[in-house]
Amino acid sequence: MVTKEEIIVQKYRSLLKIASGFHCSYKKAVRIVGGEKRLERLMNENKVRYDRKPGAPNTMWRFKMVDIIENVKPMPNGCK
Repeated sequence: MVTKEEIIVQKYRSLLKIASGFHCSYKKAVRIVGGEKRLERLMNENKVRYDRKPGAPNTMWRFKMVDIIENVKPMPNGCK
């Protein structure tokens, strides 16, 4: 019999596979990882991949969604 935890792990792995083709904005990345300082630290430590379109100084940052999800700050009491 498959346990609840195994199902959650399977869903998480599926989510990461699906997210590998998506990007998100700086603002959404801040919200997902748990704060602007945390995101900036992750950027400085090269734990998240991001880019801007070359030659366009006023364009949005694009963060790899899979990196953002992998670096989500865990909630203190879980997801209850």
